[in-house]
Amino acid sequence: MNCFFKYFISIFVLCFNTYSAKSQTKSVTNENELVQLSGFIVSFDSTQVLPYVTVRIEGTNRGVFSDMSGFFSLVCKQTDKIVFSTLGQKKLFYTLPNNIEGNKLTTVIRMEEDTFFLRDVVIRPYSTPQELDYYFAKIKIPNSNLSLAYENLGRVSFQNLQKGILADGVENGRWYQQAQAEKLYYNGQAQPIPIADIGSWYRFLNSLGNKKKK
Repeated sequence: MNCFFKYFISIFVLCFNTYSAKSQTKSVTNENELVQLSGFIVSFDSTQVLPYVTVRIEGTNRGVFSDMSGFFSLVCKQTDKIVFSTLGQKKLFYTLPNNIEGNKLTTVIRMEEDTFFLRDVVIRPYSTPQELDYYFAKIKIPNSNLSLAYENLGRVSFQNLQKGILADGVENGRWYQQAQAEKLYYNGQAQPIPIADIGSWYRFLNSLGNKKKK
């Protein structure tokens, strides 16, 4: 009887360990399983969609932005925590539910408006325009600030600043369209050389003469 009891206990412990190992393996597999998280981001009262919201996996640099209709789609793990942030709304942390069927999840994210309180500012105008002119004429600007203003507004400063500023998308697009227009304008014929253009030389010499008269 004792042998039978020991044999029964051994089988029970072996079966329990096997089941426990399978459960742990299944749990780890679920944790590493990828999920396609998609949905819309709206205000807390659902009256308007929120575009350009940053949707990021916490602790990483992986993320996306919502489009103009507030739609987003992100691939993440079931154990990841998703962070939603945008200007004017409180940051929201979203945790995926455990009972996800399949590898896709669609949801609606509601973000609460964030209120900023500023200190009170009292603006008192001058009594009359003459009083404003008087104080404006009598104001004394320190020489250090005045020289700094002249230096910042100098032509050389603007030229140096212009060299370090890259063209934006609008300027690049305008330059590309202008280059394409010039290329199509002379399509099928030789493009003239500006140095051999008599009209250009005439306008150049006239501009030099006007500068000398000034």
